[in-house]
Amino acid sequence: MKSIVLNITQTAAGLVGALALLFSVSSQASLKPLTDIAAFQTIAVEGEDIPAALGEAIDTLSLAAVIDDEMEPIPFQIDEYNEGGAVYFEGWSVPIAGAQHILDKTDKLLFLQKDAGTRRLAEHRFDGQFVAEVALMGGDGVTRYVYLLKDSRLRSDEQYVRYSAEDGLVETDFYSLAYNQENHVVWDDFTIMNYSGDENPLDSLKLRLDAGLLTSFSTTTLNNDQIVAQPAGENIGPIRTTTQLDLTLWLFKVPMLQVSLQIHHYPKSVIYDARMVIPAVRRKLLVNPTLSMSLDGNNLLGTTVRTALGPKQAGIVDGEINDIEHQMIEASASAVNNWIWASTHRNLDILAFFEFLGETMEPISTQYLDDKLMVDEPERFVGQLPNMGYRIENLPDDGFFGFATSIYISNGFKGEPEDFTQAIRTMPELRVTQVKKG
Repeated sequence: MKSIVLNITQTAAGLVGALALLFSVSSQASLKPLTDIAAFQTIAVEGEDIPAALGEAIDTLSLAAVIDDEMEPIPFQIDEYNEGGAVYFEGWSVPIAGAQHILDKTDKLLFLQKDAGTRRLAEHRFDGQFVAEVALMGGDGVTRYVYLLKDSRLRSDEQYVRYSAEDGLVETDFYSLAYNQENHVVWDDFTIMNYSGDENPLDSLKLRLDAGLLTSFSTTTLNNDQIVAQPAGENIGPIRTTTQLDLTLWLFKVPMLQVSLQIHHYPKSVIYDARMVIPAVRRKLLVNPTLSMSLDGNNLLGTTVRTALGPKQAGIVDGEINDIEHQMIEASASAVNNWIWASTHRNLDILAFFEFLGETMEPISTQYLDDKLMVDEPERFVGQLPNMGYRIENLPDDGFFGFATSIYISNGFKGEPEDFTQAIRTMPELRVTQVKKG
């Protein structure tokens, strides 16, 4: 009898062990699906957080993850940065931080969260030497992993962002954007995949500088015709493409400001990063300067718009400003609370944020127009339906001044804007561990 009991116990233990192993293998083979927002978040790992790879030649490094229980190469890039905190471009006026082509503390490793996989097991072999494990602890309670390698011959050929400098054309699986060859702040075409409207949904990006020279009686407005941005370099990668633009603001034939503008194109977003050093002598010539950046929609009647500080009820684009839209304009925006969300209800939502770079903070306000007849050149389509964005109400007296405007694109954000605007800016916690040799 004791022998029978022992055999039953051993058999049960074996079954439990087998089931545990099966469960372990099953959990390794698949992960809980990410939300659409989380899936396309670009994860940036600072070089200083990967000490095991510092000093290595960038072209010897690559990234892999366990996908469907197999170690696979995944899309990635490593961008080098300049001493001003922007992406480095050879030949530009700002020197590189560190050594070129070598992984330094200020460089960044970029990949998409959706390409992270399950944790590597001993049997997951791969070409090259494992350097570091990067763990992503997400808001869904799941930890995902990617692995940095050295001297691997395997690379992913996936390109989430495709760019042609010759054509001034950016393409992703979600949008395409064609820039005017003579001026990259002018759009020739913007196409959204799966958009159900009949026309091109966006007219143009509009930059405006309003200022007087010495006196407020000589106030003038500079628009995209006078604000000319010439490409000075491209950094093309599978995760994002960055274009360096040389932009000069001329006022009454006087070159008032030299601006470094970088446009970052991601799979589902575009970020405009503007940095300048304002000379005190030139700044004294400007009276009551304001600078604005906004998107002009093309006939997006029926679009609902909400802002961070505005009423809970959405404004409706109908060609004239209604009471709710008046409240949005009066509520304005702040450096902390400034999201703008527009839903066309035609498989296109647009979400924007504004951020100051550095320590300088100036008052900002919401730029918003809803007018079916108003002409605001340069534009391809008559009307501001709607025109929405941000206005910086003053420029500092001197020194560094910078800001970034982020534009996110979706076929439809889910839930309340208070929730998804927070989710889109909340990154998973990162933990980087050196992989021991052996």
